[in-house]
Amino acid sequence: MISKELITTLSRTREVDPALKAEILKALLGHRADISDVKINTRLLNNLIFTYADAESRLYELNQLKNKFLGIAAHDLRNPLTSIRGFSEFLLKGELGKISEEQQEFVSMIYSLSQTMLDMVNDLLDVSVIESGHLSLEKQTGNLGDLVSGRIRILAMMAEAKGMRITQAVSLVQPLAFDPVRMGQVVDNLISNAVKFSPRDTEISVSVIRSGSEAVICVEDQGPGIQEKDKEGMFGEFAKLSARPTGEEKSTGLGLAICKRIIDAHGGRIWAENSKEGGARFSIALPIGEAQ
Repeated sequence: MISKELITTLSRTREVDPALKAEILKALLGHRADISDVKINTRLLNNLIFTYADAESRLYELNQLKNKFLGIAAHDLRNPLTSIRGFSEFLLKGELGKISEEQQEFVSMIYSLSQTMLDMVNDLLDVSVIESGHLSLEKQTGNLGDLVSGRIRILAMMAEAKGMRITQAVSLVQPLAFDPVRMGQVVDNLISNAVKFSPRDTEISVSVIRSGSEAVICVEDQGPGIQEKDKEGMFGEFAKLSARPTGEEKSTGLGLAICKRIIDAHGGRIWAENSKEGGARFSIALPIGEAQ
């Protein structure tokens, strides 16, 4: 390092040509200034790094706290909502005697709204679990085609209520390891979305095929498709698509984000695109090698 004493000694030396001495002093002072600037910049950079690290740590703590409170609130809401849904279903079945058409209409609304709220609460619970890093899979070796066929049978009634039908082309694929509960949740979400955003008197096609070393599920509808501006962030949390539900269904904007986290945990892929006919096609690919 160039010391202040060296510069002072050089400035007082008379044996050196004045012009040369001036150039040397200028270079030395410039070099000293550069070193000083580097020190200042290093100090500033270190301060920024420590400040950023502290802020990052604080944000992580606050996010964990948010997830904890979110999980508690959602869990406490789920029990009474389940009871409301169960009691309304009890009344609709006439277990306490026949009810009038007007009463049945109102009880049906209670049942439908409580189910919607329960779905939202379950989404919030899933997000709090996923974000806290506690998402665990209970994998079992099974046939993905059988799981999809079973979910279609359950969701067919929902589609028929909107004048739609679900067709399936499910090929028998090699058994693979997956969490049947979580994968059922993903399939339900994709088919429900297709029903939610499609107009009446349309068709939803679901297929399960083997493609190379992967089992691929495709859910394709005849709705409005996916706009370009929606493609980038559609698998993010609280994402809202430009298309609006055709039956005024409610949504938290969490479904696709949860699906992506579940598929990622399986080591798979999920993506969306527009079909040639203009509708939306959502696809999932899981590695078949997981069974081994």
